[in-house]
Amino acid sequence: MSDPYGRTWWGRKWWRALETIGLNYPDQRIVKGRAIAGRGAVTGLSIEPGRVSGTVADGPGVYDAEITIPVYSKSAWTAGLSALSLSPSCVAGLLAGRLPKRIDDVLAEAGMRLLPKKFITEDHNRITTSCGCADTREVCAHIMALALVSAARMDDDPWLVLLVRGGPTRDLAGRLRAARLASMEAAQPAA
Repeated sequence: MSDPYGRTWWGRKWWRALETIGLNYPDQRIVKGRAIAGRGAVTGLSIEPGRVSGTVADGPGVYDAEITIPVYSKSAWTAGLSALSLSPSCVAGLLAGRLPKRIDDVLAEAGMRLLPKKFITEDHNRITTSCGCADTREVCAHIMALALVSAARMDDDPWLVLLVRGGPTRDLAGRLRAARLASMEAAQPAA
């Protein structure tokens, strides 16, 4: 049986991003979070710029859980789209409806990181969490369940990964084309 959470590289990397704030693999919170997610106990999932939230039922308790991540400014996304537009493999992947594996490398050239990476201490790499349960660690089983269920949603809709970072999700083809034209015009020598 295949893993329903993180079937794609970006879905897997999303929930594994919790490693940046103290989740160590293997960990019982992963096991318990998988069990909670597998029971369908995460409801009201919301993925929006800078925030993933939902309600997690666990035994007699029901907890509001939230994962927050910094969003990039409009100007940062303009630079990021410009960098992406100059990468044929990124353009091809995005136009095919998937996130190309090189996307983070290309965005890094513009000072961005789409998905947080362990051991990187940049401000835009910081994830924070909150949950109403008694576990005082940054990542509890409820946060893990929320991360897994949101990863499954991101597997199905890769544009949610862009959305959670404040990125464009509509007319990506047009935006990439405009960014490429702007880059080409900027590279033209002045007459």
